[in-house]
Amino acid sequence: MKRLLPQLSSILLASISLSPLSAQQSAAKESPSALIIFDASGSMWGQIKGKAKIEIAREVVGNLVKDLPEETELGLMTYGHRRKGDCEDIELLIPVGKVDRSAYISAVQDIMPKGMTPITAALELAAEGLGYKEQKATVILVSDGLETCDADPCAAAKKLEELGVDFTAHVIAFDLKPEESEKLRCIADSTGGKFFPASDAGSLKDALDLAVDAAAPTVETKAPAAAREVELTAPDTATAGSDIEISWKTDTEKGDYVTIAKAKAKDNANEGFAYTFEKTAAKLTTLLTPGDAEIRYISGSTGEIIARRAITLTEFQITLKAPAEAIAGSEVLIEWTGPGYERDFITIVPKDKKDGEYERWNYTSRGNPLPVVATFTTGDAEIRYMSETGNVVLARHPIKILQGEITLKSPAEVIAGSAVSIEWTGPNNKGDFLTIVPKDLDDGKYESWAYTESGSPSEVSASYTLGDAEIRYMNENGNRVLARAPLKIIAAEITMKAAPRALAEDSVSIEWTGPDNKGDFITIVPKNVEDGNYEGWAYTSAGSPLKVEAPKNTGEAEIRYMNENGNRVLARIPITILSAEEK
Repeated sequence: MKRLLPQLSSILLASISLSPLSAQQSAAKESPSALIIFDASGSMWGQIKGKAKIEIAREVVGNLVKDLPEETELGLMTYGHRRKGDCEDIELLIPVGKVDRSAYISAVQDIMPKGMTPITAALELAAEGLGYKEQKATVILVSDGLETCDADPCAAAKKLEELGVDFTAHVIAFDLKPEESEKLRCIADSTGGKFFPASDAGSLKDALDLAVDAAAPTVETKAPAAAREVELTAPDTATAGSDIEISWKTDTEKGDYVTIAKAKAKDNANEGFAYTFEKTAAKLTTLLTPGDAEIRYISGSTGEIIARRAITLTEFQITLKAPAEAIAGSEVLIEWTGPGYERDFITIVPKDKKDGEYERWNYTSRGNPLPVVATFTTGDAEIRYMSETGNVVLARHPIKILQGEITLKSPAEVIAGSAVSIEWTGPNNKGDFLTIVPKDLDDGKYESWAYTESGSPSEVSASYTLGDAEIRYMNENGNRVLARAPLKIIAAEITMKAAPRALAEDSVSIEWTGPDNKGDFITIVPKNVEDGNYEGWAYTSAGSPLKVEAPKNTGEAEIRYMNENGNRVLARIPITILSAEEK
């Protein structure tokens, strides 16, 4: 049996040393090396039908490895799995060699998406590691996103093709919009590779199987696609955005697929697809735009259209009904009629927000009427019925957003760190909360807090920063400040009294007065211990006097009155710790 050379190259890569590729592997000329690069960029946490893309990819790659012949040589790289915002986060997880199925699957399962998408660096590092200037090198690039590291992967692919003996990059575009997919297709086109779209677990499996076949040393030659005849069956008309069933009669080949496009769209346009190999029918979602369109049967080997069928897409009717006015950030019940397609959603945004943009939203599949949280921007706004496919606005309805009336009442002065009772009135939207912070703290930031859902009055711990402060009524959606009221933070009067000397590790009786705020405690530490650290301790809530264990280190020490919110030292007095011999 021929060796399979699966090389997956855009789901993975970062700062790596390719030295683990052995000299024997680098020198091998009889067959290309195999490297899977697994995308661990943060976007892999995005979901398809309620399941994270990383979970789908792990499962599909795991099943692929299970089914590979024993003689397959396979490596694994990944990128973006260790650090956010780092374009050098690329790592070789498994050197190219005879595949150890359990180790390979375990490595894939441990990948946790975090960071960037350095496609260009991934291609270049993979090519160097595979010795592309001395031997044939094939990679399979599987990516759910575009380059995010200020580089041009298409130019890099073209250069690698020119400098290499036979460098080929097959590309799988996973859950990308048509216009995004085209920006990856050029990588395959520049290197003589093949391009495969994938939109879910089933099509990703098909695409990986096809890419592995394409990467094998020998590929069976088949008759040109143009010589085949394809009979397509589908409805003559359908509602825009609806699911239709398409069937075909032909000798299907690996890589063949059906797609739908506007009647006059370019031949390589696709707005959704389904692979046809060893199948006779599939469901396809039509375009969202009404008008003339066509279903196309595409050859997997040549990319040519070998059959077309016209279809007319009719407009759907959508109605939206809601109150004429709503309080900023409040939950609005919206009655709607419409197609209710999977991933249709409703959002409320400022009227001047660009089409395609949205704020808080809810899927129409969750019911009618549908609760949606209004924008926090007051003034003219609109309710938008949108499709997640392209974030297209399908219908809109006007609504006015009003500022909710909020009042805040508390003592004019409070002790630092004390529990402050705040009487309030306000919208009490989901996620509303109260906090007390220094007056000059940037909006959006907060310290101790309490949700308004617990009712009025709310109890909030005051800031420990002395001076002018303010109570802020905020919402956790964007941490917006909706109202504020001034107050002053004053220092607490704290006294502590204890014997001036104590034996190491002995119990010390400490009399004290102070605010006794929640989390206040007293500790004894060597004098040179940095503030914020503590040793033996007791909560002030236990009363006065307190018994606290002295440190084991002898010498100058101090008793510290602290609060566990930030481990702040609020007061201190000296004490000397003696050994038993010094007593």
